[in-house]
Amino acid sequence: KNMFCVLKSTQAKTAVRSYSSASSQKVYLVSGKRTPFGKFGGSLKDITPVDLSVISTKAVLESLNIPATDIDHVIYANVLPSTTDTLYGARHVALKSGAKVETPGYAVNRLCGSGIQAIADAANLIKRGEAEVVLATGSENMSLAPHLTYGTRFGTRFNAFQVKDMLMDALTDSYCGTPMAITAENLAEKYNISREEVDVYALQSHEKASNAAKANLFDSELTSVALKKKTVTADEHVRHGAVLSEMTGLPAVFKKGGTVTAATASGIVDGSASLIIASEAYVKKHGLTPLAEVGETSVIGVDPTIMGIGPSPAITTLLKKTGQSISDIDLFEINEAFAAQVLACIKDLGLEQEKVNKWGGAIAIGHPLGASGLRISLSLAHQLKHFGAKQGIASACIGGGQGIAIQLRSVE
Repeated sequence: KNMFCVLKSTQAKTAVRSYSSASSQKVYLVSGKRTPFGKFGGSLKDITPVDLSVISTKAVLESLNIPATDIDHVIYANVLPSTTDTLYGARHVALKSGAKVETPGYAVNRLCGSGIQAIADAANLIKRGEAEVVLATGSENMSLAPHLTYGTRFGTRFNAFQVKDMLMDALTDSYCGTPMAITAENLAEKYNISREEVDVYALQSHEKASNAAKANLFDSELTSVALKKKTVTADEHVRHGAVLSEMTGLPAVFKKGGTVTAATASGIVDGSASLIIASEAYVKKHGLTPLAEVGETSVIGVDPTIMGIGPSPAITTLLKKTGQSISDIDLFEINEAFAAQVLACIKDLGLEQEKVNKWGGAIAIGHPLGASGLRISLSLAHQLKHFGAKQGIASACIGGGQGIAIQLRSVE
């Protein structure tokens, strides 16, 4: 057998689309699909990140009735490459989904902001006239995150091998020596956020997600995952019928008398999301009805010891770009890394809490790192339609001290 896999071209003539170079043309989030998010060690634990993305990609293409060969570029968001083929992620997703051999792709890792970054990059490719249709996809299988063994390749002489849990070690920022949970505790202290507030917020996240699921509001974004013995159709981390006493009875994990518990942190889950981002010309030519128009984006750095505040300056910077104020925005999706972190952003920005995460957030649904920004953007797009709202902002904090935000506008 050959050591390398070679893709042979028959040198048949490939149809090349001519792209509009007009940077003023609109860019649309046409549609998207995501898998249900499986709980840690749950139903999706054995599906590779690449195959998770292939599932959601094939589903969105089928829902739009457009061929994979129309995809001009693939941008793949992933944070923890939990299998070796994940290193080939963008390319393998493209080929397994049926895209042309000539279709290029690349991976993006801006940690928890990777999914939003994928959308922003897709929009920029289109605005530069380099593509008409871009697949922005992201996935994570956190259950498959490996344990790393150091010293086995060359030996350690008189020392023991070092074994590290890639998942748990990655949750501490080694630059500042701060676990992600402690960054949330720092914000709770800075913004005077009580344990009672975070427990109530966590309960509300589950209640909103549960109510949205029961009202079938997630149906348009979900695609089922067929397994050997069953089919997964719903998010596994949402606690239907959750009660406050379940939250208040849990101990703080990282700080005595603190706010971060198993209930007030985002869920560790497995899953994927895939969005089709396309030019105005492509949408019109194919008679598509997009979910939302993609607007401005912003990324900014913050103190890594309070990384969770990132959405606040990111949103503020975005609004400066657009010449708007907070009151002009109808809906917000702020990724729920921790309850204290979201509450700090709400307080810092002066947001009306009822405008934030209308259908629940990552505390309830879960936070598959590379897919989360795509999920909240897709959810926001559906919410704009559902509530008849004009514009919204999706935002996420980023480990290491960053914030990212993207604006979506309704389509008239």
